[in-house]
Amino acid sequence: MILLTLLSHQWKSFWRSRSAGKSLAVQIFIGFIMLYMLSVAIGTGFFLKNLLTKSFPGQDIVRVFCSFLLYYFSIDILIRFMVQDLPTLSIQPYLVQNIRRRQLIRFLNFRSLFTIINFMPLLFFTPFTIVEIGPLYGYGVTAGFLVSFIFLTGFNHFLILYIKRKTLLSVWWMLGFFVVVAILGLCDYFKIFSFRHLSELLFTPLLHAPWLAIVPVGLAVAAFWNNYFFLYRNLYLEDIERKDKRKEGSEYTFLNRFGIIGELIALDVKLMLRNKRPRAVLMLSGIFILYGFIFYKREYYDKGFLGMVLVGGIFITGIFISNYGQFLFAWQSSHFDGLMAARLSIRTYIKSKFVLFNAVCTILLIISSFYGLLSWKILVVQIAAYFYNIGVHTVIAVYFSTRNYKPIDITKKAAFNYQGMGAAQWLYSFFILLIPMVIYLPFSLLMGPWWGILALGLAGLISLILQDWWIDWLVRQFNQRKYQILEGFREK
Repeated sequence: MILLTLLSHQWKSFWRSRSAGKSLAVQIFIGFIMLYMLSVAIGTGFFLKNLLTKSFPGQDIVRVFCSFLLYYFSIDILIRFMVQDLPTLSIQPYLVQNIRRRQLIRFLNFRSLFTIINFMPLLFFTPFTIVEIGPLYGYGVTAGFLVSFIFLTGFNHFLILYIKRKTLLSVWWMLGFFVVVAILGLCDYFKIFSFRHLSELLFTPLLHAPWLAIVPVGLAVAAFWNNYFFLYRNLYLEDIERKDKRKEGSEYTFLNRFGIIGELIALDVKLMLRNKRPRAVLMLSGIFILYGFIFYKREYYDKGFLGMVLVGGIFITGIFISNYGQFLFAWQSSHFDGLMAARLSIRTYIKSKFVLFNAVCTILLIISSFYGLLSWKILVVQIAAYFYNIGVHTVIAVYFSTRNYKPIDITKKAAFNYQGMGAAQWLYSFFILLIPMVIYLPFSLLMGPWWGILALGLAGLISLILQDWWIDWLVRQFNQRKYQILEGFREK
């Protein structure tokens, strides 16, 4: 059977790779994490009744349960976009063999189903559904709910596979996805419409007409065939070769006007858009803009608790620096020898990273400025956090990256990937939380929170003015450890 043959090839490929031992250790570690997550899901499922009863006293907990299902499956889509891998197969050797394309596609779809995310809703919702819904409404209704959970999970699964494959062809799909998520989140937040009310309208009919579970079945089947036909239309050897050539020839000509710095920034942009792990960093930077709904609460900025608002501002405008900056040189570890052998000034190279950080932080500030509609105070705090990030945080990120000697395989997924992590990264995480508080707290406690915000913004602005001096100092730091970095990046 062709499916078993392909599985055996994948198994042999894993064990025959040079990094099989390291990969096995990582898989065992991830396995323990998955077991923990599954046990938490099962435990939460059994205690779900108590949680709902305490949170919504006096209400029908079955209807409350139905009112939150849409939230779960909506968040599930977002999580899948971030962590769900596309099923991969070295496809070109098989396309020239006597193997039908539909068999290869069937294998890819079959293999993709075995992920922990697909089992979570069953483990989470099944205990409540059997124990609470079954005795009240009958086990036919229970079956209808379980069928709905299974096929809504399948719908999300194949929908995200399709969207992620489209994002590989065009970055506009990724941007469009986040725009849609942001619009829906804002509509629910500002009460334009309620996801909870919509969820109740969609799921409570199952309590009286379990045959309506055919709707999720139809959605899942449609998502599967849409994904299937997309692969079927694009699984040609000549298409793969043409796409590879088009990628090699793509340029960002508007950046060429900035000389060598523009060319280096274009290299970073290509790296982020074409490879899994840095692309995940870029997507996370967009998603975390929505974290303002957690940090920017009225009781914080109206009652003078600006510390929490400041943490949110630093987090939102500086998330790209944190995630991309801590591995700054390691992202290019596979060709770092070539960069250092070229006629390239290391000062220019480091300056290009500062320009990239400043540009992305500015974009994040502009996008997140809509929080100013909640209160002008949020906008002022965000501007202060922005100056801190581009003035101080950038220097910290580049400095710690000069002490990172671990290479990174940028083609690997980001979820549960600790490659490149070392002592420097843990210290960096500590410093980016400590330094802004060291600047903010003394002024806030002695003179008031707004003085702390002003002090943080001025510290960032002064450091930004001194940026050329900081770059010269960082160049000296890099040159002291240049050959250690190169030697470390050569270790695979």
